[in-house]
Amino acid sequence: MSSWLGSTVLLGVLAITAYRDYKEKCIYLYLPIVAGVIGMLLHIFFWEHEMTDILLGAGIGGCVMLLARISKESIGIGDGIMLMVSGIYLGFWENMQLFFSALLLVGVTALFLIVIKKKRRDYRVPFLPFLLVAYLFQLI
Repeated sequence: MSSWLGSTVLLGVLAITAYRDYKEKCIYLYLPIVAGVIGMLLHIFFWEHEMTDILLGAGIGGCVMLLARISKESIGIGDGIMLMVSGIYLGFWENMQLFFSALLLVGVTALFLIVIKKKRRDYRVPFLPFLLVAYLFQLI
C-alpha cells in the first residue's frame, strides 16, 4: 500500500483508540475492525507486503488475543485486535518491533508505578497509549 496512506490511517486509528483506552479503559472495536478492512483493501490495490507477511503480522495480535482469553483478560482482547490491525499495515517484522517496543515502554512504566508510586501489582495500565508512542518512534 502507499506507505504514507497506510501510515496515516494506522496512526489515526492508534491515536483514537489509545485516547479511549487511556480515558475510558475500554476499546470500541468497530474502529479497528473498519481500519483492518481498509488495510486489506489498500493492500489489494498497492501490494506492498506478501500475504504471508501480513498474516504472520496479524497473527501476533491473534496470539495476544489467545493470551487474553487464557488469562481471563488480564491482557485486553482489544489490544490483540489492534495488534492484528497493525500487523495488516506493517507486516510481521515491523509489527514485532512495534509490539516489543510497546512492551518495553509499558514495562518501564509499570516498574516506575510499583516502585515509586507504590501501586499494587494488579493496577491496570492501558496498553494502547504505549503502542501509539512506540509507533511514533518507529515512524521517526
